[in-house]
Amino acid sequence: MKIFTLTLIFLIALLKTNAQADTLHTAKDTGMKAFMKVEIESEFPGGSRAWLQFLNDHLVYPKKAVRKRIEGTVLLQFIVDKEGNVSNLRALSGDPLLQEAALKAMEDSPRWNPAVQDGRKVKSYKKQPIVFKLVAQ
Repeated sequence: MKIFTLTLIFLIALLKTNAQADTLHTAKDTGMKAFMKVEIESEFPGGSRAWLQFLNDHLVYPKKAVRKRIEGTVLLQFIVDKEGNVSNLRALSGDPLLQEAALKAMEDSPRWNPAVQDGRKVKSYKKQPIVFKLVAQ
């Protein structure tokens, strides 16, 4: 029987929303406005390499998904506030088993580097894909 292991494929090009304009939208949790589109996107501290390491350390491929050979991409959406805190975390797409694993890993996320607009840190929406892929060893 082949042994399957988790291979995380990090999509360096972050998926961005196709916002109609640089408008603000009210965040449900605080009533404060959050940017949909910014000059400098929020990012995981340490960049893409640190993000991949974080996923390797915190993301667990569900055993049931391995047995059923479920693969795919989970698209997470969340808000990164001015201090880098992550809130309003939700999965927009992907298999429910994989969504649960991705959400659980993100709950352990440290503070992110906030987005920048007009030279100041701002609260912004973020979409982040996480790819689950099984490979035979």
